[in-house]
Amino acid sequence: MVAPIARKTVRVLSFLFSATLLSSNLRHLDLSQFIIPAGEEATSPLASSSAASQSFSAASNNDEASYLEWLQVARNRSLNLSLEEEPIRIMYRAMNGLGHQLVRLSSAYHFAMTYQIPRVWPTHNPVCGGGDTIFTIYNHLIGEGQLMVDIPYFGDKNLFRNPNLFSRPNITLDHGGQQRVIHMPNEVPGYFHANGVYSNVWSVDYLMKGNSLAKEETDYQLYHQLMLLFEHKHKMRIKRVMEATRFKEHTVFGLHIRTGNGEKGDFAFKHRGMDDLDGWLTRVVSLLCDYKDKHSLFFTQKPLMVYVGTDTGSVIPKLQSHSNKTCGIPFVSSDQTFVEEGKSVTWHKKYDDLGKCLKGWEDMFLDMYLFTRCNSVLTGTYSSFTQSAPLSFMMHKSKQQQKEQQDKGNEQHHHPHYFCDVGLEGNRMDCATTLIEWLNRTSHITWGSLNGTKQRMKHEIMFPVMEAGGQIAQAFGKAGIKMD
Repeated sequence: MVAPIARKTVRVLSFLFSATLLSSNLRHLDLSQFIIPAGEEATSPLASSSAASQSFSAASNNDEASYLEWLQVARNRSLNLSLEEEPIRIMYRAMNGLGHQLVRLSSAYHFAMTYQIPRVWPTHNPVCGGGDTIFTIYNHLIGEGQLMVDIPYFGDKNLFRNPNLFSRPNITLDHGGQQRVIHMPNEVPGYFHANGVYSNVWSVDYLMKGNSLAKEETDYQLYHQLMLLFEHKHKMRIKRVMEATRFKEHTVFGLHIRTGNGEKGDFAFKHRGMDDLDGWLTRVVSLLCDYKDKHSLFFTQKPLMVYVGTDTGSVIPKLQSHSNKTCGIPFVSSDQTFVEEGKSVTWHKKYDDLGKCLKGWEDMFLDMYLFTRCNSVLTGTYSSFTQSAPLSFMMHKSKQQQKEQQDKGNEQHHHPHYFCDVGLEGNRMDCATTLIEWLNRTSHITWGSLNGTKQRMKHEIMFPVMEAGGQIAQAFGKAGIKMD
């Protein structure tokens, strides 16, 4: 549990901003070469360059076990830090559904990277009852401790300390010798999605000029950390699902079907449901069968399988029944209990049973984790659930795959990594291999009926807004972040 912090008189932080903010290209974060720090991690957000240049010893490639070990030690230390070690603390308070909160947590994480604050506390509004606190849900999902923003383990790949990887405004923080706590409930000031008030500010052209401040890279660093921690905390359950589905023996497409299952309110208001669910299911199976047949070379060694994440359990046997009558693609899911038909999955439901509530959050996170393990992800409707970690992972995998092909000059023997939006009727899918393609809706490949209607889209992913008054630059002023 986090150590209590005495409330002190609020003092204004002073910021010195350069006249123009340095731009940053969408550089690729390569996590395939981890290195282990030789000494203690540097913990101060105002760490000196000498600390940043400390020596590191090399570790084997793809050594996620060593990275996890480093994370566990660092997170354990983060539970009780002194003023000198943590003069500024970010407390992010998540609300609403899992995808909604992770998209915004990624903004808090990027904010911390920008302001050189080395950690972020993920907390959640208590909704589980039974002694639930703001720490309960994330403690259950990923264990105790803060999320690491400054990661010396990555050596010269550390975004926090390498200005060539992450350019930031020229900022000086004056915490007045007192510990400051930054409270971020739900929204993070200065960050907006495409359909928001400032959608005209971060157009695709705007982002391509480097104005994203490397958020694509910080998103992946955050989501990779979350998935690794969840995998460790729930490894036995994950192992059971992987073995039961023979996950590793297949080329797996993740299919997200969010029907609403009777949900009203905002979901219905935005027309996010499926008008003809049964027809959509029939057509999407035919779409995938046709895709499998026409791309059979990719599925010779590892046959195609579809992992289904859904709020409506009845869609899974229906999908499998349609598939059995046609091409026989396996449609699988994890071992979870779905709510009754028409009862809806909703984030604001209050629980009296703490264990049942936490199991529900775990089920949702498990689906998200397994989507990140898939070769490609297909979305039935737009959702922040898939536009958080799954989108980030697919774009990262695609970059890795393209880089390997360029370096080795080999023919492509493995199926490409796609993030695909399935059309309204279920008879087309528009697939992207880069974030710009997806944001611009200029598909790398469209499969199925070109006459089919594209999916209704709302880009939930968020980026910092540097223009129109410089909202992120004023985060501690007009934007109204509360600080103790």
